Amino acid sequence: MTKNFNLSSKIINNRINGPAFEKSFTHKPSGFLNDLDLFTKGQPFDLYKELRENAPVFYHPPMLSDPEPGYWVLTRYEDIKKVSMNPQIFSSQYSTGTLLTLGSEENRHPKLFKSTIDHMLNLDGEMHLNLRKEHMPFFKPNFVSELQSKVSIKVTQLLDNAEKLNEFNLVKELSQQLPIYTLSEILGIPEADRQKLVEWMEFLELAQYFTLEQIKQNEAGVTDTTPDPALIDMFNNMIEEMFDYGRYILNQKRENPKNDLLSAIANAQIEGEELSPEFLDGSWLLIIFAGNDTTRNTMSGGIKLLNDNPYQKKLVLEDSENIIGLVNETVRYVSPVIHMRRTSLQETEIGGQKIGPYEKIALWYGAANRDPDIFDCPDDFNILRENADKHLAFGIGRHTCLGKPVALMQLKEFFSQFLSRFPDYKVTGDWKVAPNNFVHAIQELPVRLK
Repeated sequence: MTKNFNLSSKIINNRINGPAFEKSFTHKPSGFLNDLDLFTKGQPFDLYKELRENAPVFYHPPMLSDPEPGYWVLTRYEDIKKVSMNPQIFSSQYSTGTLLTLGSEENRHPKLFKSTIDHMLNLDGEMHLNLRKEHMPFFKPNFVSELQSKVSIKVTQLLDNAEKLNEFNLVKELSQQLPIYTLSEILGIPEADRQKLVEWMEFLELAQYFTLEQIKQNEAGVTDTTPDPALIDMFNNMIEEMFDYGRYILNQKRENPKNDLLSAIANAQIEGEELSPEFLDGSWLLIIFAGNDTTRNTMSGGIKLLNDNPYQKKLVLEDSENIIGLVNETVRYVSPVIHMRRTSLQETEIGGQKIGPYEKIALWYGAANRDPDIFDCPDDFNILRENADKHLAFGIGRHTCLGKPVALMQLKEFFSQFLSRFPDYKVTGDWKVAPNNFVHAIQELPVRLK
């Protein structure tokens, strides 16, 4: 990697092919995974099941006005595992391991586009491993153990404040706050600046929606669903502010490094060269997004699941040892990261479907985590499930989420304290979920503690 290396410029003209071989599965599904409104009701698990049973390697049509071909949808556990464990054939770097499409030039956000590509998740081989090594000291057992004592105190403080309110939006008062605190401790973000991350996260989760609605507006004009222009302006201002702050604090960490993750990123050297400005922007975006979403949405999702499954809550209240099972089963059941993407580098085969080089493949984790070949009665929420920890919610293989031990530690601490103090809590209304098919982003969950 040279000092001026940026992946976004390198891959922009890489070829993406449509299917080179006849489709093995010709099922016509009842819905499509590009429909963001579908995800505002929670993940479409019925559609996942339909695809898994009738077209487990399904060729999905492209996004609206997308100049690229469509993509293969994988919904079986073993197929997703196979692709994840073979990065030499299924690349994250050829055309990103996250974005289903690069889209057309006129629809790319000027700030977000490059930064959603120029980061560690979109690298293969030694580049990925070398950059990953810079992050690893902050996710090792000793560091996580020291962090847990701080997290425990923070959970107590958050619950003290929540108790005074009694009725509130769980996301705003608890689920957003704990991951931002923990992430800020790891990154080395000053306490006075931490609430900015909460605001930025809310808008980042709507980025996909804004982009799609802009495309619809260009095609069909203004409709009832067109976002308010003032909201778009606010979104763009927030994005500017987020990147300005990221550059400011990373430059500070280069000049005055400390024992925190931002200092490690700012001063990382790959093959003797510092990270390019593009990779600093991308690393900043990745760490604040990935470091927040999994924990936040699993916390909210778990509280809703226990409310809807009182017998499972009873099992935890009667035996605190069941907290570990609760955490693993909640992560499996919620599957907060919905999909990732790979690109085939050569002719290959997945689940009986031949695939040619440079075809897009999407790994739908929520579908894999309900695969009955792996999980008995997969649609049941069962905290005593013996193999719940086999879920793929954190990925598998070289790209397994680095923050997994920190996420599990936070979830264990949160559920333990929350259920101990408020065993009779109730969810008092409907949840609100963002129109997003990349992360299961719960925005509102009204609760009453007592």
